[in-house]
Amino acid sequence: MVRISSNQYHQTAVNALLNQQAKLSEVQEQLATGRKILNPSDDPSGSARVLELAQSIESSERYNRNIGFAESRMGLEESVLDEASSSLQRIRELTIQARNGSNTAEDRQKIASEVREQWQHLRQLANSTDGNGEYLFAGSQTETRPFVTRNGEVAYEGDQNVREVQVGPGRTMATTHSGYDVFMDLPTSYRADADAGNTGNASVAVYVDQASANDVSGYNVTFTTPPGGGDMEYTVTDAATPPNTVASGVYEPGEPIELSGDGVTIVPHGDPADGDSFTIASGDNRSVFATVDRLASALEGASDSEAARNRFQAVGDRALAEIDAAMENMQRVRAEIGGRMNGLDSERNANEAAALEMKTTRSDIRDLDYASAVSELSRRMAGMQAAQQSYSKIQGMTLFNYL
Repeated sequence: MVRISSNQYHQTAVNALLNQQAKLSEVQEQLATGRKILNPSDDPSGSARVLELAQSIESSERYNRNIGFAESRMGLEESVLDEASSSLQRIRELTIQARNGSNTAEDRQKIASEVREQWQHLRQLANSTDGNGEYLFAGSQTETRPFVTRNGEVAYEGDQNVREVQVGPGRTMATTHSGYDVFMDLPTSYRADADAGNTGNASVAVYVDQASANDVSGYNVTFTTPPGGGDMEYTVTDAATPPNTVASGVYEPGEPIELSGDGVTIVPHGDPADGDSFTIASGDNRSVFATVDRLASALEGASDSEAARNRFQAVGDRALAEIDAAMENMQRVRAEIGGRMNGLDSERNANEAAALEMKTTRSDIRDLDYASAVSELSRRMAGMQAAQQSYSKIQGMTLFNYL
């Protein structure tokens, strides 16, 4: 027979009461916090999983913050390019106006003043900053002013890199374009240089019709009068040895001549003399700023002589071709921005869906089932009351009551 002392009897009852209090306290704390895992020791594997999910959720939310930053910069860039395109469109309209043969030298000089203003406006747009004071078109050198003027020419001081942000697991996206890509790297342009022995007052403009145009550097345009007299004729030969004739016909001032298969068109103006010739060469500068500056300089130096008018026609034709190329380039950049912004929308949706799924999983592991917890609280309270009542009875039990 086991002998149980009064002290042991009382201690057992107290321990049972304390155990019920601890379990009741745990349920009360779970209800107060809404968590079923209060300490890592309650569920080590579940706690580790909750920590991993919390880190993944934070990453998804950080990606979406990056997406918001990227959208802000892209939206600002798109707005600047829209304004720059409008400025180029105005310059194009002024060029067409200036090419009108009824304009005097004074008229063209007046037009030059607005072209100069638009040139300044374009340079200002190219040096635009974001809300943090960083330059949009400086590449990765965002604190460096990208476009500066040296000796009357605009030079690019940034680099050709672009800033990227991570917008999803394993995916980064460029937030802007470099200023070189937008304003400096225009499609190849050409000019037609008059030979030193020319005696007429003709000029020739060269248009690039398509991005995949063949190289026409070294092509030669020659004007000749038939031996028996008659209308002036032209002959265009390539740079091969011996040269091949690629186009020929009767010369009509201002009438385009397509170089078959090359994606290039030449437009002669004025009155060439017999034997006059022109050699086509690549343009020396493909910057939009150089194009507008060259046009403005031609307008400022306009003259009313017939030869000067013909020369300006060629300058105007070349300016139109290069302005069109610049506008097409900006449209390409804007299309890329639109594509990137669509990609950001898709990536945001994917991040939000992933975060929602992870939050649901974390909730299943960590969060409390209130219905079950309330039932458990009622059970623990009943147990506590039973323990208290039993202890009250046990406390009054002593042998001395029966002596």
